[in-house]
Amino acid sequence: MTSGGNDEVLWLGRARASGAAGARTVRVRTRGAAPGPDDIAEEIDDPFADDDGDPWQRAKAATAGAKTSVAALGLLAPVRPSKVICVGRNFRAHAAELGNEVPTEPLLFFKPPSCIVPSGQAVALPRGYERIDMESELVVVVGRKASHVAAERAFEHVAGYAVGNDVSNRDLQKRDKQWTRAKGFDGFGPLASWIRLTPPGFVPPTGARIRGWLNGQAKQSAPLADMVFDVPYLFAYISACMTLMPGDLIFTGTPEGVAALQPGDSAQVALDGFELAPLVTPFT
Repeated sequence: MTSGGNDEVLWLGRARASGAAGARTVRVRTRGAAPGPDDIAEEIDDPFADDDGDPWQRAKAATAGAKTSVAALGLLAPVRPSKVICVGRNFRAHAAELGNEVPTEPLLFFKPPSCIVPSGQAVALPRGYERIDMESELVVVVGRKASHVAAERAFEHVAGYAVGNDVSNRDLQKRDKQWTRAKGFDGFGPLASWIRLTPPGFVPPTGARIRGWLNGQAKQSAPLADMVFDVPYLFAYISACMTLMPGDLIFTGTPEGVAALQPGDSAQVALDGFELAPLVTPFT
């Protein structure tokens, strides 16, 4: 992965300190790289608490509480979304590899918030099915309450980004026709443990590439520019029918190369060209 440069980058997570009860929001400041074990995490108030606030500014200006090394934290999923919205067949080559047509409008579905697990947490694959796939994706984190937002103002409502894995049960996807069970098992939405916060209006580089590996073997790689519907279009389309709330997640679709998972496998997701915390998920 490439560096984010020398400018200060804000990372947001949730964690339990060793021996402590309850979850805390934590902030890490780096010079571009994703948080490492020796970086210092600072406890802050939840920057998503204000529906109409600016999480980036709130996290940046927050008074730091207890400080500890990242290595000493028990990392949790970085947000608790009210909903997880996903986009199907948003890369032409992926639609083709599954024998599907490219949609003329975004194909949306939900995953339950209970699908979200942080990087490193093992996910138990349900037994008795022939194929369960990994799907590497860029995930957009909603920053402020959004309803009927125009595409040109979409990035004003984005808090930041992470990478995720839209784990998918192909047996149930074909059998049920709708995707609620196929996409909704506990643990079927692994998410990087750190969100890279961005200021309102920030536009991520379209040349950045979403990449996925299975057991260290490269499986997926495509630039974000290959999306059928880009982030501003998706934001406008989704917010036209539902109100997005701070901390909600938008899984933006996967490129070709989805790979079948088996117990004992490890899947990795990262973004090249724009530094995000990587995602590693062992499956049991």
